Amino acid sequence: MPYMSVNMRTILMFLGNCDMPQLTIHILNAQEKLTVHCEWLRTTLNDTFVKVTRLMPTPSVDVIVKAGKCVIPEKGHAGFCPESGVIYITVDPENPAFCKNVAHSIERMFAHELHHAARWAGPGYGSTLGEVLVSEGLAGHFSLELLGGEAEPWESLKSDIVKPYYPLMFENWNHTDYDHNTWFFGTGDLPRWLGYTAGFNLISRYLASSPHLKASMLANIKADELKAFI
Repeated sequence: MPYMSVNMRTILMFLGNCDMPQLTIHILNAQEKLTVHCEWLRTTLNDTFVKVTRLMPTPSVDVIVKAGKCVIPEKGHAGFCPESGVIYITVDPENPAFCKNVAHSIERMFAHELHHAARWAGPGYGSTLGEVLVSEGLAGHFSLELLGGEAEPWESLKSDIVKPYYPLMFENWNHTDYDHNTWFFGTGDLPRWLGYTAGFNLISRYLASSPHLKASMLANIKADELKAFI
């Protein structure tokens, strides 16, 4: 099998600007589970990266893509950005949602993770509940800014589900011992996706109060500036 790493350095040289951020894609494909998807994945991720760099300062990143089952069932993929220069993407080629890619789903996910990468390069993703709510809300709004369309399902819980928990969020804003899986994935006694919707709504209120701003301009904003918008 050919080497599955794609480096954008050559492309950027043709553009005449080698100082631009670079994307290096590593597709893990020893078992050939992604062979038929490799070209599409490279093209899709490259194109999205270029669009993002035109909209906001973006660090160079390595993107590791692998097949697996630990994905969002409704999407067939999942992304994770643990630091400014690395993004992990898992896709399930057996999930019909992955192949359909409705509403540019994988592009939206990648844009979301790239905003996290940009935030990691600044104040960081965060270690408190409040910081993480802000980071997730900003990333969700950035995907909309870049690609339009509608908010993701995890950003769209009804207000009567989310509203009762706002006092608890305010109370736990500065807590580093919050349970991420409980707040964002519903593994405990909180609604699934509560944190994602709450963060998205928080940023919605902030942007409504400052219509001259966009998520692409806010990668470095400090979370405490937004606490009042819970």
